Amino acid sequence: MLLRRFAATVTLLSAASCNAAPAPPSGAAAVNAIRELVRTYDAAWLAKDTTTAARLLAPDYVYFTSTGRLTSRSESLAFLSDTSYVLVEMDRSEVEIALAGPVARVSSRWRGTGRYQGAPVRDDQTCGQIWIWAEGRWRLFAEHCVNRPGGTAVPEVAG
Repeated sequence: MLLRRFAATVTLLSAASCNAAPAPPSGAAAVNAIRELVRTYDAAWLAKDTTTAARLLAPDYVYFTSTGRLTSRSESLAFLSDTSYVLVEMDRSEVEIALAGPVARVSSRWRGTGRYQGAPVRDDQTCGQIWIWAEGRWRLFAEHCVNRPGGTAVPEVAG
């Protein structure tokens, strides 16, 4: 009887571990993966590629604007597809990545130039991103950018 219970327990545990999502990568491999995802995300914004941006954003993604609003995933993707917003060039520097299990924090400086509703924009921002490991991959969960002195940021812009 005891042997049968043990065998049943081992079978259940084996089945559960086969169906479990993979553990998040760690160390240098995770940092490099996050760094590449940030590059992909930036390239999607520069190219106005909503498909790639949508793939990277978590379902509950939120952007904290520098004016105190919260912008949802759908609002951010709508802004990205808005033809009155044109990003001409951008650069992300001072990138630092910290890991805590299934969470990665990315801090950076983001600069971009473009136009919004006909007016020139020159962003210079300090940004924070929170990436989470969910369903076997990294996804951008939250983002916040704060304008540095001297920029002419677009009001209520997400991303």
